[in-house]
Amino acid sequence: MIDNDGSYLLSFNWKGRQQAHGQTSDISHVADAARRWVEGSGLEDLAADHPFIKFSGLQLAYERGTAAEYQWSALLASVEEEDHIFRDLVLLASRDSVLNRFFPRLGHRFALSVDEYSDGILVAVFVRRPGRFVIFGDDDGVEFEGDAAQMVDYLVARLLDQVPR
Repeated sequence: MIDNDGSYLLSFNWKGRQQAHGQTSDISHVADAARRWVEGSGLEDLAADHPFIKFSGLQLAYERGTAAEYQWSALLASVEEEDHIFRDLVLLASRDSVLNRFFPRLGHRFALSVDEYSDGILVAVFVRRPGRFVIFGDDDGVEFEGDAAQMVDYLVARLLDQVPR
């Protein structure tokens, strides 16, 4: 909690991740929300009694233990358009029984982490040109290049021994 000139900014953290946040000027609401959070109240129950508390779908998925599934679903929705540069790779990777157990991230590259609590990235895949993907090695050379199907096969072989339990 941070005092912000008559209002209080709250951050609700769990396992090193912010699960929710909020702002209110009523110190009794701050005290009750903080007490309930420490006692184990869930996000939905907490927000129902304190509407100033906000959280995202991903934050709720963290609480439910379904963050990886939620993230894959969000990625699939984000690449729905046929011209999305990572569409084919994300579709194939999401259907693979090895790769879909990792936590995916998508931005200027498609990346996989061992799980939703890992800040480290096991592998980052970039677009070389439409339909061609590349992984760069430590020396900035190319570690692997191929189309979406070839990249999925390579990723499975490379990450098979690191599959989250």
